[in-house]
Amino acid sequence: MALAGTSAFPYPDPPDDEGLASRAAHDFAAFAELYQRYLEPVYRYVRSQTRDRATAEDLTAQVFFKALSAAATFKGDGSYRAWIFTIARNTVASWRADRKSRLVPIEDLPDPPDPAPSAQSLAIASEDRALLWSAVARLPEAQREVVRLRYRRDLTIEEIARVTRRSSGAVRVLLHRARARLGHLLKNRDLP
Repeated sequence: MALAGTSAFPYPDPPDDEGLASRAAHDFAAFAELYQRYLEPVYRYVRSQTRDRATAEDLTAQVFFKALSAAATFKGDGSYRAWIFTIARNTVASWRADRKSRLVPIEDLPDPPDPAPSAQSLAIASEDRALLWSAVARLPEAQREVVRLRYRRDLTIEEIARVTRRSSGAVRVLLHRARARLGHLLKNRDLP
């Protein structure tokens, strides 16, 4: 294993960064030399952008994985140093964006649900159920039947098809129409 600052490249005078980069896609020794040259500088840069060592190590590993995966795309238009640090910068920016999107402010977190529902919430739920089944009673018979089998008896579409001697497609259509009609009835409170 090569020590930091020593060359892992098998030749006495290793080529410059751009020469190594042009071969890195098909010559692992060339990439290994670039890795040795840039591991510490890239790590220091990433570490300066993160809070902890473990995150910096993970991100640095991602940078070099991306560099190896994209080695064939290095065109030599600029320096390899600028190219690898662009990958590092983009990796850190992606990490920040991902992290930011996952953070939820404490004040936005919902209150934990009460494990025991209150008498008021039980009464409202009972009232809502009664209203819903009152609306179901206003559906045509075929729709009423499939809704009851699906939601009161918890049968699958295939089981309902066997019970009602209909195709699965016909059951799906009946359920869809029933849901649409129920939505209309409940939205408009078009109930007795």
